[in-house]
Amino acid sequence: MKLYNHTPMEAFYGISGAGSADCGNIPANQTTDLPWYDNKQNVNVTFSAVGAQAPPPGETTPFSVTIPQTGTGMTVTIGLYQE
Repeated sequence: MKLYNHTPMEAFYGISGAGSADCGNIPANQTTDLPWYDNKQNVNVTFSAVGAQAPPPGETTPFSVTIPQTGTGMTVTIGLYQE
């Protein structure tokens, strides 16, 4: 699975599914490749801006996406826009 950061700032990602979990940072306008998540079910990915403030207690991160089933060659696109 490839995660793309098409923003002008570094982004933090968290990814998990089927007994594995990873996290890290993706530099601005860069990509990270996590092929061990290909062909897994119920993969959950979260993103946040590096340096962004944590949400107040009891609130969740801005958003997350659960991908019901992944496969080689499949694409999921999420647009994040900064103003």
